[in-house]
Amino acid sequence: MKKMPYEIKQKLRQYDNANKRAKMLHDEVTSMFDKYDVPYENLCANVDYSIDEPSTEGLAYINNSEGDIESNIDEIEAVFLYFVNKS
Repeated sequence: MKKMPYEIKQKLRQYDNANKRAKMLHDEVTSMFDKYDVPYENLCANVDYSIDEPSTEGLAYINNSEGDIESNIDEIEAVFLYFVNKS
């Protein structure tokens, strides 16, 4: 074999396009959370645990295509509501 099969190259191109789309959506979602002053770190469990604020791994799970989407959204919503209603 002198070349990788064309269908593999095409699938890699599709994979690259899907990743670019996912990055764009991720940026849009994080901008939306920023608009409501909800820290990204608290949605991906990258927060300092000495601070008494709720956090979740929900967005990290979505980023990695893990877990049940509705459960992830419910966890994110709980943290979101805490920060939105904090003031």
